Amino acid sequence: MSYETYKLIHVAGLLLLFLSLGMALRGAGGGGRGLIAGGHGLGLFLLLLGGFGMLARLGIHWPWPLWIGVKAGVWVALALALTVAKRAPGKATLWWVLSVVLGGLAAWAAIFKPGAAT
Repeated sequence: MSYETYKLIHVAGLLLLFLSLGMALRGAGGGGRGLIAGGHGLGLFLLLLGGFGMLARLGIHWPWPLWIGVKAGVWVALALALTVAKRAPGKATLWWVLSVVLGGLAAWAAIFKPGAAT
């Protein structure tokens, strides 16, 4: 697949992940629980698939530059976010802000690529 295809998969995963987190923080319960969990998991998978596909197309291998480590750390934090949000529903505003900050941090790392070889 092309770099652009992997990028599209990555962005679709990002949208699905944040949509699912938003639904969870809003408290969509009942029949929406499976949809939220499934969307969260699929979003995480698509983010990984697209991200690693783009890395392969760029020829980036281990050891990763700092910016990829930052994005991987954000991915782990967002993977845990659904569980954390469910356990502390009274802190939905805090989790919402943290999700925005983590998403912004990942975007910053992707755009500015700190630690990348020049």
